[in-house]
Amino acid sequence: MIVAVGLIASRFLHYLALSLLFGGALFPLYGVAPPRADKQHVPAWLHAFLRGAAMLALVSGISWFLFTSAGMSGSLSGIADPAILSTVIRDTDFGRIWVFRLLLATGLAVLLLARQVPGWRVDAVLFGSLILLASIAWTGHAGGDSGPAGLVHRISDAFHLLAAGVWIGALVVLARLVMIAVRRLRDDDIETLHQALSRFSGVGTIVVATLVLTGINNPGFLSGFKTGYGQLLLVKLAIFGAMLLLAAANRFWLTPRLSATLNSRSELESAVAALRLSLFAETALAILVLLAVAWMGTLAPNA
Repeated sequence: MIVAVGLIASRFLHYLALSLLFGGALFPLYGVAPPRADKQHVPAWLHAFLRGAAMLALVSGISWFLFTSAGMSGSLSGIADPAILSTVIRDTDFGRIWVFRLLLATGLAVLLLARQVPGWRVDAVLFGSLILLASIAWTGHAGGDSGPAGLVHRISDAFHLLAAGVWIGALVVLARLVMIAVRRLRDDDIETLHQALSRFSGVGTIVVATLVLTGINNPGFLSGFKTGYGQLLLVKLAIFGAMLLLAAANRFWLTPRLSATLNSRSELESAVAALRLSLFAETALAILVLLAVAWMGTLAPNA
């Protein structure tokens, strides 16, 4: 029981951390671009955000490996047994892939330890976090498939993970921007928030389409919804539907409302507050989706 709970928690935190790291590093390229010259650095809040996500990705990655090793050994003592850990690394595809992933996660964390981070380091973190997030597909259910069908499944899962990372990372960055806007109500902060929301709307459409198209390939659709895995998949789909409703409200109602009140101080505060509530609710739902995904990963699709 302890091993199962530890594995689910580790998976959840790793998914969350890498989604924040990848989505957060990507957002400036299309949302609010920071200075990119070598002598200029990303904003302090974005640096702290990425550094925290990288550290969490490393710690949760180690935890995921340890609890997986314990599960393979059938005992919690496998977490600290050097013989079991070395066997997992030497004799399993999971172990070999995970060693590479932990080394890469360590490198990204080191890149972000500096007091100031030039734009090129964020680009390196973006590329590394893309590999880390996508490579999870080679260790889950899809990773056990062989042949051309298995390759298609792994690629589909990788794109699904990346699309989710774009969305979740953007949500947290937008939530941060709306908090800044609510606190200060300065014209430049409001304009930055409005531009970020407008730019994300186009990217969001691509993200949703990718999630839907790659999600259809989920084994739960093939095995039915009567299993524990299938029922969790239904919960995930219901939460995803609620997120879509909130995203539609943001795009077609709340963002235009903010645009209409840019020159009207009397209504601006309520418009920003409504956006804050919607973004926070959407972020909370995204966290629940990740929790469901983490749990599903410990179950067989047909059981």
